[in-house]
Amino acid sequence: MFKKLALFVFAAATALSASLATARPDCRAQCYIDYRACISAGDDVAECRSIMLQCYDACTYPQN
Repeated sequence: MFKKLALFVFAAATALSASLATARPDCRAQCYIDYRACISAGDDVAECRSIMLQCYDACTYPQN
């Protein structure tokens, strides 16, 4: 349960950082920092990578 909650919070933070892509030119760098934090938190590497790739997508194609 805690791991799912931690992953959800990480995903929400990643989405927020990706939404700031237009304001911050270092969006992809922030995605990678979030990815490393996800792995450091002990989450599944494949899930962390998937979230990172979604973040990269959001940087490339911002919703705003």
